[in-house]
Amino acid sequence: MEAAPSADTTANDAGGTQAEAAPEETSGLLGDEQVLAEEELGTEIVRSSTDPYEDPTRNYYFLGFFYDHHFTPQFILNLFTDESTPANNPALGLQFTYRKDGFDIITSLWYQSYFVEGPFRGSGDTEFETEIIDSNLKAMFAGVTFLWSTEFNDIFSIQYGIGLGIGAVFGNMYRDEAYPADRTPGSESFGGFSRCNGPRDPDGSVTGNDGWCDPVAVGDGMNGGHFGVKARKWTNGGSVPNVWFRAALPHLALRIKPIKQLMFRIEGGFDLFSGFFVGGSLNVGFGGNE
Repeated sequence: MEAAPSADTTANDAGGTQAEAAPEETSGLLGDEQVLAEEELGTEIVRSSTDPYEDPTRNYYFLGFFYDHHFTPQFILNLFTDESTPANNPALGLQFTYRKDGFDIITSLWYQSYFVEGPFRGSGDTEFETEIIDSNLKAMFAGVTFLWSTEFNDIFSIQYGIGLGIGAVFGNMYRDEAYPADRTPGSESFGGFSRCNGPRDPDGSVTGNDGWCDPVAVGDGMNGGHFGVKARKWTNGGSVPNVWFRAALPHLALRIKPIKQLMFRIEGGFDLFSGFFVGGSLNVGFGGNE
C-alpha cells in the first residue's frame, strides 16, 4: 500500500499551486506606470478612412461645383419702377473651399444670366412711356463667401455668412415702345402690353397721335420712341452696366458631410443685386483631409 501524503507535503503542494496561480490572477491588471502614461497621453482613437469627423486644428480643402437660381420678385423691382416684370435666372460655376475650425472661405468662378422680357416703366413716368425690355444679358463672376458653422454633429451643420463678387457683363438689351394689348386683340402680349410696330403704329396701320407709340423713332437715350433699339452700355453713356456685383447678405446653408471625402450644401439667401436665391453644391475633399 502507498503511504498517504503527509500534511507538510499537502501544504507545500497547495502553497505551490497558490503561488503559481497568483501571477495569472494579476496578469490583467495595469501597472502604475502604464496607468500614469495613459492618463497623461490619452487613449488614441482610431478612425476609419471615411469618418466625417474634422479636427479643429487642421486645414481642410474641397473642390466642387454649384448651381443657384435667382428670383427678382416684382415687389423689389417696384421700389424703383412703376411697371416691371419679375425675373428668375440660373447661376452655375466652380468653387474652392478652405475650412478650419468650422469656418469656410469659398472662392468661386461662375456664370449668371439676366434674361427677362416684359414691360417696364420708370418711377414717375406716364403710362405712355411704358417700354418692353428684352434682355439677354449675362455675366462671368469671381467672388468669395465667408461662412461660419453651428454643428449638430460630424455630418450636419448650419452655416451663415456673407458673399461678395464682381462680374463682367456681356450680351445686349433691347427697348421697344409699348401699348395696351387689349387695343389689338390677338397681338403678342407681355404683362398686358404689346410692342409698337413703329411710330404711331400699334396694329399695322397709322392710328394717329393718341399718346401711344411715339410719332418719332429715335436712338437709345434720346427723347422720342424706341423701336427695336439696342440699349447702350455705361461706358457709352447708357443704362446697361459693363460690370455687375454680388452682395449676398445673408448667405445661409445646410452643410451635409456624410463621409470624409464628400460634402454637400443646400443653400439660399438674398443678394442685394439679384434678389433671392436657392441652390446647392457638391464638393470633394482632398489634401488637408488626410
